[in-house]
Amino acid sequence: SIHLCPAFRCVALCSSSVQVMCYLQQHTTKMYIVTSSYLVLATLALVELALVVPKSLHFLLFLVAVSGHVFRAAVNSRVFSSPPVAQRLGKVEPSAPVILGHGKATPCPSSSSSQGAKVCSADSKVHSYEDPLRWSLLPSKGINRTHEVHMQDTDTAAVKICIMARPTHDTDCDTSGAYPSSWHFQGRSRKWEARIQLRFKQLPKNPLFVGLEMEGYKRMPLLVRRADSALVAAATKLLGPVYRSHGDDPSKADAAEVEPPCVSVPLYACDQMIASDVGEEPDITYSLQGLGALRAGGFATFREHVNATLDDVSTDKVYTFCIWSVSNLIDLLRWEIGLPLGPQMDSNRFVPEPVVTVAMYELAKDKTADASSEARHLLSLKRYFVQFSYWNTSSPPALKILQKVIGRSCQPALEEPAAGAEVVRQATFVKQFVEYYLSPCMSR
Repeated sequence: SIHLCPAFRCVALCSSSVQVMCYLQQHTTKMYIVTSSYLVLATLALVELALVVPKSLHFLLFLVAVSGHVFRAAVNSRVFSSPPVAQRLGKVEPSAPVILGHGKATPCPSSSSSQGAKVCSADSKVHSYEDPLRWSLLPSKGINRTHEVHMQDTDTAAVKICIMARPTHDTDCDTSGAYPSSWHFQGRSRKWEARIQLRFKQLPKNPLFVGLEMEGYKRMPLLVRRADSALVAAATKLLGPVYRSHGDDPSKADAAEVEPPCVSVPLYACDQMIASDVGEEPDITYSLQGLGALRAGGFATFREHVNATLDDVSTDKVYTFCIWSVSNLIDLLRWEIGLPLGPQMDSNRFVPEPVVTVAMYELAKDKTADASSEARHLLSLKRYFVQFSYWNTSSPPALKILQKVIGRSCQPALEEPAAGAEVVRQATFVKQFVEYYLSPCMSR
């Protein structure tokens, strides 16, 4: 009892501190006072716990881990609740949107319109809406924002993409509906939706995959690996078979090609598919309700429909794919990953660098290849039809990493780091140090 009570008090107070920090967006003095009180009490509990078990290495590491977590949460709440530290990555003007009124406000259709609601509003708050998510088509022509439509022609396909997201980082904005496409998210649990519309120029010869690719390689701590396995298991139940690779360590690969960290699923894991004749494709800024086939109508039936459609794929058709189910696991605006109603973890724990590439591709190998053939999703085996990268300005990638991914021609303007950036980097270093040394202790 003497050993456990301080530990319970410490965990409870630290957890309460983190919960209270979620409300610091209000910037009220009262909230800062309450949070400071929680942190003081948590610190006293840490000291008490250290005095009770001064010789226990495991408990000392636990103290360091909890202290680093609370410190990191405090830093994030103070620094990132104001305009993002990484505004240097968001000041680049985005490429011109293709459909959304070409930069002008477009009148919203009436409620009786059969086409549904348009992604627009006369409300000044909607037009001034800003969130931390950024993305760019590859090869890049500019940095884009959410609720915009952008298109690109490549050798393999003509692509049009729209990413819509509800402001999970701002509860008041989400509740008031003062953001673009609020008409679409009201009454729905999804946090974001990606709409990809493409017309093939080169027909795929093998099954198509859609997945995430990470830049670089890092060894994941044991606790993070276990959380990753739980997420993959949840995604498998939600989306079907999931291919997950933590990547190959370049230092152990000699001259062989290494596989980057990635996760991918067959294309039939998408939530909606619409096949249309050229010129009759739906406007992806409107409601798509009642169009095409939905996975929610039955997974087996939907999988057969998608496979049959892709077996007869044509360059005279336009295919629209919508993805939203995985948004229950990945929160792009808060930059967190976790199970619904479960603990949420910083996305940076699962990726080597805080920039992720979404890709639709096929593997250049014969469908009849035996089990002894290459099973990894190597870059040299991929033929891409869609590629775009995304990141979050509240936890931005290093400038050199972003330049490597999207190209130097689209690099953001070089600026001095904002106030607090160095503190955040130090907190991240403490967190990573603790993870590497705490994980082996927790596994015993």
